[in-house]
Amino acid sequence: MISRAVAIVLSANLVLCNNCYWNDGSSYQLFSSKTPYDTVRGDIRDYPVPENCSAVTVWLLNRHGNRNPGDDDTDAMKVIAGLKDEIVDSFNAGKSKLCAQDVDDFKRWKWNETMEVSQSYLTGTGYEELYNIGRRIKERYPHLLKGSQDDFYFRTTNEQRTVTSSMAFVHGLTENSNLSLVVDGPWPRDDVIRPYENCDRYQKEVKYSQESSDQLDAYYKSPEYVAVQNNVQNRLGIPTQLSADDIYTFYDLCRYYRSWDPQLRSPWCSVFTKEDLVVLEYKDDVRHYYRNGYGSWISVSLGGPAVKDLYESMEASIQGNGKNLIAYFSHDTMIEMTACAMGLFKDNELFGATRNPERLWRSSVVGAFAANIMAVLNRCETSGQQSYKVQLFLNEKPIDLCPLEGCEWKDFREKFQSFSTANLDFCI
Repeated sequence: MISRAVAIVLSANLVLCNNCYWNDGSSYQLFSSKTPYDTVRGDIRDYPVPENCSAVTVWLLNRHGNRNPGDDDTDAMKVIAGLKDEIVDSFNAGKSKLCAQDVDDFKRWKWNETMEVSQSYLTGTGYEELYNIGRRIKERYPHLLKGSQDDFYFRTTNEQRTVTSSMAFVHGLTENSNLSLVVDGPWPRDDVIRPYENCDRYQKEVKYSQESSDQLDAYYKSPEYVAVQNNVQNRLGIPTQLSADDIYTFYDLCRYYRSWDPQLRSPWCSVFTKEDLVVLEYKDDVRHYYRNGYGSWISVSLGGPAVKDLYESMEASIQGNGKNLIAYFSHDTMIEMTACAMGLFKDNELFGATRNPERLWRSSVVGAFAANIMAVLNRCETSGQQSYKVQLFLNEKPIDLCPLEGCEWKDFREKFQSFSTANLDFCI
């Protein structure tokens, strides 16, 4: 018979094993603006066209796909990555609370040197994300791919990650076909898909506002974040004292590296519990709320020109001179501003010091890698009468501005016609 003491030890080891990162099948999957697209997307092929209807125009605003971190983040990540041996030594000395297999994974982990020569560049994972969006649209609306270059319009901003994303999308859209399409841009100034770059008022009053800074300071000092900081320090048992910024850099190592792994795993994520990751996700929610979202009316207004383009594209098709497919390739800033202009995910307030678990504004959803807003205009015929319906999707999932069966054109026009006068006069 197993003694009671031995049984207790075995029970404790079983609990520890079940809490290891390497075999945790329910680890948290939402990583703010670094969330892989497949984590949050639907599939446009799964949603029916309204009865007695056929799509005539698809309008699409895309964020670029998965990318490498920028220079500041890369530099900070390399410093924290230098603690790898200290983490392993702490485990060998019996001071760590990590699991043995997770430490084995740390031992095998290597720094990705390509980050230092291709900062902010689209990755292979990011290319696949946009390629697959194009492929799924082709499969859902094959009749729209008939025609010439004049029936399509694509445009990109001036970053490698958006330019290459547009190439990936076109690749998926036209593969195994005779259709040859080109992408417009980048434009020196683009007031539709990157208006915030040209808006002095946004640059001065919003992008680096004191309110945003104060809210993020409050987040770092919140009891929840301080608890995460203490948890990580205790779990690793290393002599280096970790700052609040260090903890978030651990988070960056976790979320970037896991997004590049086919299994969506990284040993750097093992330093956090699921509860820790829930708290860490909130930082980007706060930052993006005040920088790109409802925290400023200026940010909301900057989404107006894109919604204007959406509405006018639908209207042009009804008048008989529209495009089969219009697609823009931009950034999470533009996706979030456009979503706000449309009234999506609206929280009237968001505070850094207190996380609201029931908040609507989630950067993991609206600002994930390859996030997109899609509008589909359908021509319908019932009893010899012609009409139009518009379906709206976010990340290939229906959004409640229109029912899945589509908004009648008169209802859509009532909601969006006001954007026909959207402009950037307020930026001066």
